[in-house]
Amino acid sequence: MKQFKSKCGYIVFKCTALEIISIGGLGICDHCNNFSEVGYLIPVLNHWLCESCFLKWDENSTYYPEDIPFEKKNTKYYLSHIPLT
Repeated sequence: MKQFKSKCGYIVFKCTALEIISIGGLGICDHCNNFSEVGYLIPVLNHWLCESCFLKWDENSTYYPEDIPFEKKNTKYYLSHIPLT
């Protein structure tokens, strides 16, 4: 799993479908419902997206400071279950 920031500033993790099994994921995109071997875990949304859906979201997302507590909580959880590479 690799961590980076979205265009608007949210934390994003790029990970494989195998990596998200440890948090109950199956590699199914939360937007289009298609399986993807590699996807993007977005803590502020608590969503896992395929590359196509992530790119659409990344272009249109808006940063809201009031989301920071949710993002921090979910990020801490993800990092405790899936190691960064």
